[in-house]
Amino acid sequence: MAASDKAELPINKPEALERIGGDESFLQELLTIYREEFEKKYAELEKAVDQKDFQTIREAGHYLKGASSNLSLPALKEAAWKMETAGASNDLQAAREVLHSLKTEYRRLQEFLKSGG
Repeated sequence: MAASDKAELPINKPEALERIGGDESFLQELLTIYREEFEKKYAELEKAVDQKDFQTIREAGHYLKGASSNLSLPALKEAAWKMETAGASNDLQAAREVLHSLKTEYRRLQEFLKSGG
């Protein structure tokens, strides 16, 4: 697999495993926790965007950016960073656009994991 192919995956599994000492079952546990937390934060973000609550948008984006980074989820990290930035700059249009991209990337991750990735 070429390096560019790896960049397309929703998770850099070798990097994530290296961070946690190679324990595959622990990685699966962490991903389960991530998915539960993502769904909570996403619901918060939907509400925050509807209510134009930029502080919550920024904070939820920041949280997801850190969690995505820790688990080597590059596209989710990038989308979360954009959400944090939208919240910091009070850019509602950007927040709405990023909300869609967050959901898309999250679905990609779920499908990848279901396929045994």
